[in-house]
Amino acid sequence: MEESEFENTYKIDKKRLLEYFNRILKQNAGLSPIKNITKFLNNQSIGTSYDEVFNILKYYEDKIVDKQTLLDLAFEWIRAQTIRLEYKKYLIRAQYPNNDLSLAVDDCIYRFFLLYDEYIRRLFKKDIREYNISALYEIFFNPFDSKNLIIDDIIGKYIHNIPTFQMGAEKIDTSIITLRSGLSNIIVKDYEKVLLARKDTVSSPKQKAFKPVEPVKKIVGDFNGSNLERLIKTYCFSKNEIQPKALDGSIKNFLTSYLKFGNFYDYNEFEPILIHSLADYILSGLTDNLKKTYPMDNLKSLISEKMTHFKNDITTFKLDGSAWVSDLEPVLKNFVINFIDNLF
Repeated sequence: MEESEFENTYKIDKKRLLEYFNRILKQNAGLSPIKNITKFLNNQSIGTSYDEVFNILKYYEDKIVDKQTLLDLAFEWIRAQTIRLEYKKYLIRAQYPNNDLSLAVDDCIYRFFLLYDEYIRRLFKKDIREYNISALYEIFFNPFDSKNLIIDDIIGKYIHNIPTFQMGAEKIDTSIITLRSGLSNIIVKDYEKVLLARKDTVSSPKQKAFKPVEPVKKIVGDFNGSNLERLIKTYCFSKNEIQPKALDGSIKNFLTSYLKFGNFYDYNEFEPILIHSLADYILSGLTDNLKKTYPMDNLKSLISEKMTHFKNDITTFKLDGSAWVSDLEPVLKNFVINFIDNLF
């Protein structure tokens, strides 16, 4: 697969992302390039904290080839989320004899990551160590809510286990070892969640079907955004900066209040409820003057536009609740961040 073909398969809106990054540069002219890139990634819901993303970028900075930059690495970190989304959707449909975990790992690596390995290495110098690549896979494809991304700890896991083999001046291809090392645990955990969801669905057939949508006013409370409302209210009235982890938690609570692990939901059925609920809670957090600027219909229109972009990238419209939460978290977080940034 050619480089351009790979990028078309796993698209990111690079033009829009670059425009947004340039806005960050203008707003933070005094910051160093690496700090602006860190802020850019955090605002795209990448990473678990500013410091951790900064330290990761700092670690890989001197390993990138001269014709590429840390911003190119940042774009690929964002693209990795698109790949993760597609591979998780594939896992939900996959069937392996006896639910063989090893086969799941090999299948996913073959289908999604062999070509990715060739693609991503173009960013790095030829003398990069293999343990650095394994660590990068864990960083890029690990769900951010599962644990912290502390670069020293991640490197420490691989540095003595993933050797870079040299034969004279030539480097021996050990990419499959590198891939399995960095991705096996992630793929196994993702597939185990799929198996658990299937088991729960079979044992509780009443939960398998999505409940018919009743009038919005009756169900709207099921998407509970009270935590998000409080964050926005504190920001609007007191101008207190919203911390990334607090925002992460409020978005997750909003989604999990409705989308339950082990239940399957049709996107088209819950989308209008989500839009109405999110708009309602955001509106409740605004000052009276801001409510005049952003009435309910305006907010719903803004959110609908964001969800339309998300919907255009969906290949499967019925997923487990946990899968929808994972897919929707970065979308809603990105919307809320951009909305707040433009309030004043």
